[in-house]
Amino acid sequence: MRGSAQLASVVVVVSLALTGCSAQQGSEAPTSPAGEADRTAALRDRCLSAIPEDADLEAFTYAGRTGGTIEAARIGPAASDTVAVLLPQISGMCGWGRWAHAAAETAGVTSLLVNPCTYGDSTCPEDADGDPLNEVAPAVELAREQHGADRVVLVGTSMGGSLTVIAAAAGAEVDGWVDVSGPSGWDGVDLASLAADLPPEGLVVMAPSDGEAEFSAAGGLADAAGVPFVVGRSGHGWELLTTVPGGRLTRIGTRVVDFAVTGSDA
Repeated sequence: MRGSAQLASVVVVVSLALTGCSAQQGSEAPTSPAGEADRTAALRDRCLSAIPEDADLEAFTYAGRTGGTIEAARIGPAASDTVAVLLPQISGMCGWGRWAHAAAETAGVTSLLVNPCTYGDSTCPEDADGDPLNEVAPAVELAREQHGADRVVLVGTSMGGSLTVIAAAAGAEVDGWVDVSGPSGWDGVDLASLAADLPPEGLVVMAPSDGEAEFSAAGGLADAAGVPFVVGRSGHGWELLTTVPGGRLTRIGTRVVDFAVTGSDA
């Protein structure tokens, strides 16, 4: 599912390359504390400055709902009333590090960064790869049962934005959803066709720099779903949420944090 969706997103993928933006079974118990520490250290080495040095980070894996082993990481407190489940761009989950760290520092939000099937070290059989809730449902369960969340919000950028819409419409048990720069179609699915099935609390974010057709489609999705359409000045995906290299929240990044915590669309 995640690796085959190219036709509807080719313009966005090319844009990512040109702008430098590119890239219910429960949790899998770590084999040992040392193994868990090694996994976290390896993730820091791989992500470099995309995950701030002082971020409270723990890398782990969990079993997909239908199958496979999903690579994930926690940034933020081990327990929080609010947990954001974060789906990434095609470059993988590292790019969420700055926003997740800022959300923890400013609002105490815990984030679970997730690599979908075939990305990073996530491996899945074909039937699991085709399940829109394979990665999301167990992550939401972890957020509530392991991290104590009362409120869980699903947030995705670019590819992850489209996957967020698809998962939310498929019945992900989340309190809200945010699509940041998601292509209007993914893996043959027209996102607008899912609008009626989306939960009522959501945000759609896009900048005109993604092109007139995609910008218009994003506004149409927001309108059809009855959720706010947040317009960025320029940029794609997590470029709209934090500054690089400083990692400070932008206006939109702050709005997404506020939405995660309160559901407010202000």
